[in-house]
Amino acid sequence: MRRLFLVRHAKAEPAVGRDDYERALTGRGRADARRMALALAERKTLPDVLIHSGAERAKETAEIFAAEWKHAVELREEPGLYDAGPDTLFACARALPDSRVRVALVGHNPGLGELAVMLAGAGAHSEVRRLAAKFPTGAVAALDLRVRHWAEIAPNAGELALFLTPAELDAEAG
Repeated sequence: MRRLFLVRHAKAEPAVGRDDYERALTGRGRADARRMALALAERKTLPDVLIHSGAERAKETAEIFAAEWKHAVELREEPGLYDAGPDTLFACARALPDSRVRVALVGHNPGLGELAVMLAGAGAHSEVRRLAAKFPTGAVAALDLRVRHWAEIAPNAGELALFLTPAELDAEAG
């Protein structure tokens, strides 16, 4: 079994007056990324590698996640994830190296949310519906794929094992 984590970058600065690719996280975005990283660690569900788009906000999110975890995690940049649609992201997931069993793609919407819906054939239906309705900044979806090789994944073949948002962490703490 393989696990694919889909991580939408945390809250970023507005695009007004700057190049979209260079937008950094806001203070709230950095705090949300730390909380999400810690929540994943508490659930003992962590990837071996974080592959980000290279856009500043995705890179910063991935770096914060990696810094919060006790075990070493590889960080990789894949520019093709920037502004990618679900078909491009699906092709990227199918091309992942089989040496990696738990991989996180850190990128952007709407592509990540659409890929999660494309893959989530099973899991709690209410969670899949919630994910389909909104994949907010900082959200993490984890999909379990019962395949031996990444190239074998197919639409609707995954099971949504986790869908977590910063707002849920606020509600749990509140």
